[in-house]
Amino acid sequence: MLAGYDHLLAAAARLQWDADAIALAADRARLDALPGPARSRLQTLIGGFVVAEHAVAEQLEPFAAAAAELDADPSARECFAVQAADERRHARWFDRLAGELLGLDRTAAWTLAPPPIRELFESELPGIARVLAARIAPRQMAAAVGLYHLVLEGIVFAVGQEALLMLAHAQELPGVAEGVGRVQADERWHVGLGVLTLQRLGAAVDVAEPARRAAAAWGPAIATAERIERALAVHARRLGISAIAIAAERPRAVSPSR
Repeated sequence: MLAGYDHLLAAAARLQWDADAIALAADRARLDALPGPARSRLQTLIGGFVVAEHAVAEQLEPFAAAAAELDADPSARECFAVQAADERRHARWFDRLAGELLGLDRTAAWTLAPPPIRELFESELPGIARVLAARIAPRQMAAAVGLYHLVLEGIVFAVGQEALLMLAHAQELPGVAEGVGRVQADERWHVGLGVLTLQRLGAAVDVAEPARRAAAAWGPAIATAERIERALAVHARRLGISAIAIAAERPRAVSPSR
């Protein structure tokens, strides 16, 4: 059993940061020197995260309401409220990257996101949030948390964040690296919140099929075999199940690691 909600809230309090305070001047100076493939990956990742972070920030309200009704601990709802504030900060951060590095507004950045990312975050996530809002019950909450926290944050975000952080280090983009590192730290406690919620519900969810699709959503240039393997292995450990059970149907990515 994970530590309780108060432990997660304490972690969240320690991790607070300002999305507007990270300097990007050095990153802007490096942009013209980026090789074409690296610039293309940077655009895809930033566009994808603009879509994803705005979507998750907008879809958390039903989760907070369900937590308040289904869990007697008032800190449950507070955790989801703090998570929503984190997601809004993440959305501001990726908007900054799109605007200050790529010169794109949110609409233009949206066009850079891979279609499977848009499908996951603009169709599947809102759909399951609507189901939860219409009927607050343990089964609906477990399905929503399974998709949101375990699949989207635990796998899609993990794959994309690793790719973006490695790119930032390789291409000497210090502001991007700092911001993504801070986003990663936030997402760790968010995923922990999802696992804790499922434990307190006494619920098991089968996320093998959505995990398989989600792992490859960024496309083969980003969702390499190695990144998929790492994300699914971490995911399996979080759930306390064998890696084989979750990764048996993982996609066969053939692109070399970048």
